[in-house]
Amino acid sequence: MNQHDARGEALSTDRPASVAVYEHALDLFNSLRLDPVAVLQPALEADPDFVSGHLMMTGFMLSAFDAQLLPAARASLEAAAASGRPPTARDQSFQAALHLWAEGDLGRAHRLLDRHVIDHPRDLFALQLTHMSDLVLGQPTMLRDRIGRALGQWSEGDAGYGYVLGMHAFGLEECNEYARAESLGRRALDLNPHDTWAVHAVAHVYEMQGRVDEGIRWLTTGTAHWQQGNALAVHNHWHLALMHLWNEDHASALALYDRAIAPGAASMAMDLVDASALLWRLGLRGVDVASRWAALASRWRDQAAWGWSVFNDVHALLAFVGDGHSPYIETARRAIEAVPPTAPAPWWNEAGTLCEAVMAFGEGRYAHCADLLLPLLPDTRGFGGSQAQRSLIYLTATEASRRAGDTALWKALRSEGMARKAPVVQVARHERLLKAA
Repeated sequence: MNQHDARGEALSTDRPASVAVYEHALDLFNSLRLDPVAVLQPALEADPDFVSGHLMMTGFMLSAFDAQLLPAARASLEAAAASGRPPTARDQSFQAALHLWAEGDLGRAHRLLDRHVIDHPRDLFALQLTHMSDLVLGQPTMLRDRIGRALGQWSEGDAGYGYVLGMHAFGLEECNEYARAESLGRRALDLNPHDTWAVHAVAHVYEMQGRVDEGIRWLTTGTAHWQQGNALAVHNHWHLALMHLWNEDHASALALYDRAIAPGAASMAMDLVDASALLWRLGLRGVDVASRWAALASRWRDQAAWGWSVFNDVHALLAFVGDGHSPYIETARRAIEAVPPTAPAPWWNEAGTLCEAVMAFGEGRYAHCADLLLPLLPDTRGFGGSQAQRSLIYLTATEASRRAGDTALWKALRSEGMARKAPVVQVARHERLLKAA
């Protein structure tokens, strides 16, 4: 007889011990603590017919959004298929979506996950995995509404309810509902202080509203459990660095890069994304980061998996352009141009234009860069990532216009950005800058 998880979903095992390990690994994954893979692996060795467990391992591999882990994801799917135990209805639905994802087709996989979490709204693992892919695919309304669809099937006494609130808080923030997002993120943390995603959601609120002093305190006082042994450690340090940039504190941002963001032996693609994004932003501000690009470009050279994600590919290109190593830049250009229009991976139809703009910036052709980027600014969602991450396109266009001497465009873009996200005190500061220009 099949066992059930803490939320009532049937799991394909008859061993209570396997379910206990599943719940432990799930809690680590929900809170982004390390290492759910190491926790789950012994249970799969002891219970090789545990289909739900093999699918969880598949999801762990895919959640890194790093094409280098696709072979491991496929191996876990093969182990699930080889099980002598019939999969549950939940497992069959989930497995179909994960199979497409592991074959590189996140777009079609996401459509199946969309239906799966409608039919299984209390499948916490699938819900979080789909939430993550909503982010990568640049679907802000679904970051909010997908969780909204499921919330009616949850109550405060349910195991993992706080994590659902944390996901909803982030979705609300990405839809500019900042007051609700902050309130819900704090409530999620009251229910579960280890909810790093809720910490991240509230940090986004502070950043998007320009409340950076509060944001710095938030990430350094009382919620600092994410700083070690957590999959979001690099990313939350990146957010902390952006808050220092708001304060023109370039030294603190650069120190954070060196201490907590620069690639290490265990860095995954999403960590390299944060490293590229911070160095590029510092370079836009005129900070000398030339000595740091080479190590990052070298890691991207070894880890880039072209055509899997425009979001990853453009950040790899940033490192090559920053480093100024033309063979890598040319390799990236050819690889990106070779991605067919029908590519199944999350690929933005404006990717080629964005890449051309990045290369133009690196070559000092700033007017051309600004001309290419201006038509992209009204809708950059296809690039993927959060509002904070996609702002890199706007920031590049703004600095390109300044360096090109296009004062009218520079003033217009600066005014747009400050009016969109800053509090009154920052708007007043910006008006002084414009008058001084």
